[in-house]
Amino acid sequence: MRSDTNIIFLKIINFIFLLVILTTPFIIINYDVIYLKNNIPEQSLTEYTQELLLFGCSISFAYLGMTQALYRRCAFLIAGFFSCMLIRELDLFFDQLVFHGFWVYPASIIALITVIYASQEREQTLSALAEFMKNNYFPILCLGLGITLVYSRLFGMGSMWHQVLGHDYHRIVKNIAEESSELLGYVLMFYASINYVYSYFKHQTSNN
Repeated sequence: MRSDTNIIFLKIINFIFLLVILTTPFIIINYDVIYLKNNIPEQSLTEYTQELLLFGCSISFAYLGMTQALYRRCAFLIAGFFSCMLIRELDLFFDQLVFHGFWVYPASIIALITVIYASQEREQTLSALAEFMKNNYFPILCLGLGITLVYSRLFGMGSMWHQVLGHDYHRIVKNIAEESSELLGYVLMFYASINYVYSYFKHQTSNN
């Protein structure tokens, strides 16, 4: 009975924590628009937060790869994927530092290295990837990716907002819609990533 009560209590706490972090996009966007009085450009608190969350996702899986030999190649492959997403978010930095579109080169190099590394022991990588997909937080990770890569792009289409607002169209409205949903996706991905690391170490501890 106590075990059931503990499970229910922990799930409720986890749900409350999730609700709290889901307020992050609103708080960040609100601070950018109301207090910083900007239209969420490339250099804004919203963009910096997105980059920081992607960095956190990359570090989480890189750490998992460095500490869990069984999942090493799979974890580094996933860390490489998030690193490529981070480099894409930093495109303006690379445009100013080197030349326009330069981000493609470091992202391609990282993608190639991690794919080659993961394919060296294909069966182990596939087995670890299957375990990765069976994790309870895999759907949340996929949801975050879907919101960021698909929903935010569709929801932020300028043509739709022009049609909806007509002569009252202001770019900041489109930016708020797109960037807030994109940030929500990153928050969910980060939440799933840190819980991945926690769940693997919890599983390892329970087996020892």
